[in-house]
Amino acid sequence: MNLTPRPRDLTMLLTGGRPAPADTGRPESAETEIPKNRKTVKPSDAEGWVKTSVSLRASTRRRLKTFAAAHDMRIQEVLEDALDSYLS
Repeated sequence: MNLTPRPRDLTMLLTGGRPAPADTGRPESAETEIPKNRKTVKPSDAEGWVKTSVSLRASTRRRLKTFAAAHDMRIQEVLEDALDSYLS
């Protein structure tokens, strides 16, 4: 007598007989929506944006992220405003 369950029997035991949800490739618990109060329009200017990389102290980066979140801004917007003010 074979006591090893078949794969479909194991699936039914694990899911309680419910069909498995469709695989969307995303975790079920991930929040993928942009918050309603978040600006969704990217800044528009004739120059456009270019990527760059800088190193910051961990404490400075934390303060930057906190400031950006508190003022409903993106980090790049805070840096752009700060650099414009500093370089003017």
